[in-house]
Amino acid sequence: MAQIEYIKHLYEVEEKSLNEIAKIMNLNYRTVRKYAVMENLSPNIKKRNNKYPILGPFLKIIDTWLNDDLKRPRKQRHTAKRVFDRLVEEYEFKGSLRTVSDYVSKKKHELYQSSKGYLPIEHVKGEAQLDFGEMHYLDSNDKQTKGHYLTLSFPHSNAAFTQIFESQNLECVMEGLKRFFRFLNGVPKVIVMDNLKPVVTKILKEGNREITEGFKRFALHYRFEMKFCNPSSGNEKGNVENKIGYHRRNFFVPMPKIDDLESYNNTLWDKALKDMNRQHYQKQVTIASLWDEDKENLLYLPEHPYEVFKFKQARVNKYGCILVDNNSYSISPDYAQQLVDLKIYYNKIEVFKDHQLLLTYDRCYGKKQEVFQWKQYLSLLSKKPNGFEYTKFYDQIPKIWREHILSVKSSERKSALMLLKEVVENDDLENATQALELAKLYGKVDTNSIRQCYYGLTHETFKPEACQINSDIPSINYNPNLFVYDSLTRREVI
Repeated sequence: MAQIEYIKHLYEVEEKSLNEIAKIMNLNYRTVRKYAVMENLSPNIKKRNNKYPILGPFLKIIDTWLNDDLKRPRKQRHTAKRVFDRLVEEYEFKGSLRTVSDYVSKKKHELYQSSKGYLPIEHVKGEAQLDFGEMHYLDSNDKQTKGHYLTLSFPHSNAAFTQIFESQNLECVMEGLKRFFRFLNGVPKVIVMDNLKPVVTKILKEGNREITEGFKRFALHYRFEMKFCNPSSGNEKGNVENKIGYHRRNFFVPMPKIDDLESYNNTLWDKALKDMNRQHYQKQVTIASLWDEDKENLLYLPEHPYEVFKFKQARVNKYGCILVDNNSYSISPDYAQQLVDLKIYYNKIEVFKDHQLLLTYDRCYGKKQEVFQWKQYLSLLSKKPNGFEYTKFYDQIPKIWREHILSVKSSERKSALMLLKEVVENDDLENATQALELAKLYGKVDTNSIRQCYYGLTHETFKPEACQINSDIPSINYNPNLFVYDSLTRREVI
């Protein structure tokens, strides 16, 4: 603009000729003439009606591919080269790779910029909220038991799903989310949650959080973004707060009778789907129709499911027990004072020694409980048979074997206990009991007789079938002369 202004000044004010101006400013004559006589200097922005004349018909196809990539892991997304190759192979595209690359770069920038900074007040499709609620139920013994139900809600559609657990620990949180993802066949892009103690170990400045290592790994595996509410700000996840109360009133009233928690949890999926048939409280359409929009925006499941467990080492005490969550689990006195490895799941505990599985326990959620497996103590008990009836696990041993061991002489208890150990090492308790019943039926209850009965029950007896002879075998008429044998007795033949 400074040069244009000087050209105008020389031409109009100083009345220089165009050649003189060109020499003074060292410019081309045509350039000087253009701006010297120009009367309209208003901005003139030329719009290109079609920036992609060849690529234009394929833009919607490319947009579909790139939008779908938002749901996929990064390694499985389209590159510009892959977009170009697909257009050539599937649609006979005649344009250049550079044209495709320019558009893909621009489109990706738009997509990934728009995916940042969701506002909590916006009910974004595919975004979810998570929280725990408490309820009570009657267990298989008609005892009132506290349950903790994990609820995942979707504010856009007002759909929600729930599962009951015995605790609110980290394993239950991750197992619950894993079940939700598997049932939905997808993963929410963002999950808003409270500062759950199993997940958040510390609230830092400027809204940052120190996340449990296990949950951080879990979130990276499923690729969802974590968002945490401010302390004492449940209104920031108001949708799931409302759903927790709704589920308590509609799913758990009257107090349910739950004999098997896993089976009951399976019924909750149907209840959640059935609840979607009602109308949305604000949008005047069914929740189910809005839920379809949420589903379309879920991330794809990873190829491999995440194995939810906590790894821990524990030292076996002199009684052959370990402590987990202040509950005592028996291992075996043979491992006293040794370290064992534990894989702690939400519902079970696996015990390993030197990478070999020793035993599996149902996880106990009581307080200061003692959990024994009597089979692990038979070896030690056979060395101290007189203490049999005083052990803590005495009532766990089958009644028929308790009565048998108590009925034999003290000197024979050792062999009876060793036999019991021998037959239950392969978890063959049913055959062991049947063998003892069979021995009693025969009136022989010594150790060898019981062992023989057990062997007969567990091993197939070989019974060969009769040989089938063909009917066309010819008969042989064999009439030997036996008089020749008379010479052996020196008798004359008459």
